[in-house]
Amino acid sequence: MKPVKIDNPNNTYAPCKGEYHQMFPTPIFQGKLNLNHKEIAQHCRDVVTRCEKGNPETEYTTYFDNDLREETHNQPWYNSFANRMKDSYIQFIRDMWYIPTSDINRHNIHLFTWVNVYNEPHQHETHNHVKSRLSGTYYVSTDNSSEPIKFFNPNMSSVFGHSGNDDKMNYTEQFEGAGTPGGMTDLEFRPQNGDFMLWPSYLLHTVPMAKARDNYER
Repeated sequence: MKPVKIDNPNNTYAPCKGEYHQMFPTPIFQGKLNLNHKEIAQHCRDVVTRCEKGNPETEYTTYFDNDLREETHNQPWYNSFANRMKDSYIQFIRDMWYIPTSDINRHNIHLFTWVNVYNEPHQHETHNHVKSRLSGTYYVSTDNSSEPIKFFNPNMSSVFGHSGNDDKMNYTEQFEGAGTPGGMTDLEFRPQNGDFMLWPSYLLHTVPMAKARDNYER
């Protein structure tokens, strides 16, 4: 097929005017908790020291120990934390998905929580959370060297339009993506103390191993 002829190939560049529409969003909520982060961080350190040691894939978390998780549930600050999370869950599914919430309350929401304390050898491989609608993280002790949590595009097939480009894209001081405006590969969030996030549980995410630094903790 012959190319379409134009009257003057030297005409000034003049694309059509219009608007780009970013469709099919993935909602992620970022908020702040007004709790005693130092007190909570100390509890996290104390409880994780009693996790079974020797396996860097499990020794940093109370996820696998019911007794240690129950100890966290009995802390004086935990009830306030849990209520805020449950209320935020209700608001999220109401705002984002129009899910009826008249029959949902703090007493019939299943909130499964655990403590992670990452040191130098620890990382969390790419995963999502099955049998769950929303997932989240509350950050009680971070600094400028803390590794970010990384989320992956749930529609990875859409990134074919990159043509090999994974350019860094800064959205805010804490959010940085890789990809192009029309197709993001991943999104990183660099937390600060008191931040919490909620996201759909189907989102694949990972926490990379820390770069070598003495006394690293997150």
